[in-house]
Amino acid sequence: MISVSVPGWGDLDMEYLVIDYNGTCAVDGRLKEGVKEMLEKVSRYINVFIITADTYETVDSDTDVIGFKVLKVKKEKSGVEKAKIVKELGPEKVVAIGNGANDVLMLKEASLGIGVIGEEGCTNEIIKEADIVVNSITDALNIILHPERIIATLRD
Repeated sequence: MISVSVPGWGDLDMEYLVIDYNGTCAVDGRLKEGVKEMLEKVSRYINVFIITADTYETVDSDTDVIGFKVLKVKKEKSGVEKAKIVKELGPEKVVAIGNGANDVLMLKEASLGIGVIGEEGCTNEIIKEADIVVNSITDALNIILHPERIIATLRD
């Protein structure tokens, strides 16, 4: 678990990372270069769940995700299903990362929501609902690995 106390914002105990696959940590259906190694580092401290509607139908053949918990959701109503997973884990223990319209509800539900702009861009709803917005998945994962950055961004 990673714990951090943010002045004016509150205490944050991150036990789970729920991360969107396509558009967030993968581009065109393949995990981005260097992301596997960063996810391995994060998984030393918190449980990592890669969650996907599998738009490109490639997650089963992406060898870079082997060893991670991959959860597939239905393409229809995938946003509701993603949020349901966050609720089942306990939102107060979840940090969620995503970029698309179907990620908005899970970011809103999680105790910390991080929006990623990335190669695909992101929906404006992510920018409205995320607690923090970054340019890349690398930036998002580094925020988790260096929680003082969370304090610097969110403190009152």
